Amino acid sequence: MRINPPLWGFALGSFAALLAPVLTLRAAAPDFRVLVGGQPVELHEFPQGAFGLFEVVRPVDVDLRTGFDVRWVNVRPLSAGVSASIAGDHRSVRFNVTGTTPLTVEFNDDLSRVVHLFPYGPESDIPKPDAPNVRFFGPGIHEAGLIDLHDGETLYLAPGAWVKGNVRSVNSSNITIRGRGVLDGSDIPSRPESRENGGSYGDGSRNMVYLEHTTGARIEGITIFNSDFEWTVYMNGTKGTRVDGVKLLNPSLSYGDDGFDVVSSSDVLIKNIFVRTNDDCVVVKNLQDVDTHDITVRHAVLWNMPTGGNGLEIGFEMGNSRVHGIHFQDIDIIHVERGSAISIHNGDAATVEDVTYDDIRVEDARRKLIDFAVIYAQYGADKPANDEENERRLDRGGTWDGLLTYTPDEKPARARLRGHIRDVRVTNLHVVDGALPYSVIAGFDVEHGIDNVRIEGLQYLGRPITNAADGRFTIENARGVVFQ
Repeated sequence: MRINPPLWGFALGSFAALLAPVLTLRAAAPDFRVLVGGQPVELHEFPQGAFGLFEVVRPVDVDLRTGFDVRWVNVRPLSAGVSASIAGDHRSVRFNVTGTTPLTVEFNDDLSRVVHLFPYGPESDIPKPDAPNVRFFGPGIHEAGLIDLHDGETLYLAPGAWVKGNVRSVNSSNITIRGRGVLDGSDIPSRPESRENGGSYGDGSRNMVYLEHTTGARIEGITIFNSDFEWTVYMNGTKGTRVDGVKLLNPSLSYGDDGFDVVSSSDVLIKNIFVRTNDDCVVVKNLQDVDTHDITVRHAVLWNMPTGGNGLEIGFEMGNSRVHGIHFQDIDIIHVERGSAISIHNGDAATVEDVTYDDIRVEDARRKLIDFAVIYAQYGADKPANDEENERRLDRGGTWDGLLTYTPDEKPARARLRGHIRDVRVTNLHVVDGALPYSVIAGFDVEHGIDNVRIEGLQYLGRPITNAADGRFTIENARGVVFQ
């Protein structure tokens, strides 16, 4: 699928005058027009709607005008507390924006055409275009291709910059990717070619941002758009990575478009993000089979689309080494159209432990809420050696995507390469809208099971859930599962 986006977002404030001369080059999306504080915001169209970027320095009114009849509107996340009113002609929606929470406006309960609004705060310490070790992209379209960053370099995307390309940094220290512009993957070779050349497991040339064995890398403020292949932001063996204020929007329906992949990395902080993609929104993996620890994700808004994946995932590829100290805090999951809201899928022999989920709000999960499992799957070290056998063993229609079947005689061999999940705490997980999904906590067998899962403050539409039956849980090969 090829997307031809409009050129840039309109930033209110200090960059307004800079952008004004070029706003006429592309009209807004035909279904929508947006005014923020009475000023037009350029919208970038994609098959499922449009998105716009603008600066916010104080509370401001938003007037969103549509080309169709509106009788119901949702502004998500609900925790933002945005109350929208529909005009008498049913062609305009008005509301107030008070902060920088990424907002999704949905009309008539139809997810096929929505508007994403990405307000952002003023920047400080903006680098100069001619500063040493700075790659500077100003407003306008740039055919950048692959950008390699080295020690101490900064890639800056100014408001109004639309950069067609992707970024790679390997064995570097203290690189920075920042700004309020857009990094667009439309012209990067599509998935079949990327897989032939290694894809997300190769040299990083086809991920939108690829960091390998970096120390102290920072990614701040940019919008990443239209990744049409696997693993959009891939952190591979990194230390000290910091991500703040990044918006990631993948309209492609291709399976495998993970958002943030934290792989064999430690001391990672990801905060203030938005992710809409067709696989795991944020996922922790351990492909290098090293001790993987101290990873925190907080203040996020997530939308998992219907092809596959989960909202917050640990797995499937876990190796043999410990994966521990993983923390998810203050997160809004606005849609999970296929997988689970929160999940741990241990498909290898590792021990996954010391995992916390605190203050998670789920607005629409179609299938599973909590999914913790030790399993035999098509991604593990003992998967079949050839694709045909892998395909034959897939448990189609089962609880887990990617699960492989085996005979009773094969189970002892499979068990020897299974691991454990232990010491998991889920606190204040609230389903605030939609139906109550089912949940699964399942070890592989008694010896390779799940231990010490504490679920505190679980609620459905404000009603406390204090036992497995009321919460629609199925539990097997698990000890110490406690509801409070």
